[in-house]
Amino acid sequence: MSRSTRGILYASIGAICWGISGPIAQLLFTNYDLKLGWLIGSKMLFGGIMLLAFGLTQPKERPKLFTIWRDKTAIIHLVIFTIFGMTAMQAVYYKAVAVGNAATATILQFLSPVFIVIFTIVRYKKVPRRGDVWAIVAALVGTFLLITGGNPTKLTISPAAFFWGVVTGVAAAAYVLLPEKILDQYGSMTVSAWSMVVGGILFNFVQPVWRDAPKFDVAGWAGYLFIVVFGSVIAYFIYLASLAYISATATGLLDAFEPLSATIVSVIFLNLTFGIMETIGTVLILSTVFILALANRHS
Repeated sequence: MSRSTRGILYASIGAICWGISGPIAQLLFTNYDLKLGWLIGSKMLFGGIMLLAFGLTQPKERPKLFTIWRDKTAIIHLVIFTIFGMTAMQAVYYKAVAVGNAATATILQFLSPVFIVIFTIVRYKKVPRRGDVWAIVAALVGTFLLITGGNPTKLTISPAAFFWGVVTGVAAAAYVLLPEKILDQYGSMTVSAWSMVVGGILFNFVQPVWRDAPKFDVAGWAGYLFIVVFGSVIAYFIYLASLAYISATATGLLDAFEPLSATIVSVIFLNLTFGIMETIGTVLILSTVFILALANRHS
């Protein structure tokens, strides 16, 4: 197996694991009366602990896991990212799943590159490139088709599901933009692991893991463990591994497997119906990543 093939395989598997986690969470919300706060707090805490444990086994990562706590500026950035990036994204994404469906939530999350472009244009007063304009247009038209099915007089999803889905896209953009400075210095393993642990601890003040725990049967625990282990930790490991074989741009393009897998699983197992217009809208939203990648290549 060539290096590029290995990298594509790793990135694709990681994105698929993330994508499948959404429909599984939807099943847990529906069938087991799973509390949103309990899922987020426990998922972040246990997932972060696993990431820290893995980081301790990596000679290159081990020193950075602890030196970050001796840097006051880095601590401030880490706390900001934990609250407004990591925790916010987890909270609003699963909220969107709970009030709507996993497929739509994951697709609308894919609006994040467009929000990043808009932020960059406004923040740095940059003239938008032609590719930026096309990406924004594709995102707007795609979102319109996804939530209306082409009929502007009715919505195919609830207003709450649409609102939280769009907020998920904004939160995902913040997740990318906020840790930029500390990522360069301490790496994604250290930043993500501690952010998940700290966020999990903070969330436990709101919803302790020992209170209102769901009454899972074997299937319920299997679904929950998939979300924590495969949907968080292993997916993250594989995603990082892919960067050793292919470029970050290629890995970002393969992230499209996340909403695709969430949609396919939802259609097959959750009886989700996607019409032609909703499908076209989904394709348009996903196309924004490819449009922006081409724009970056030619800029």
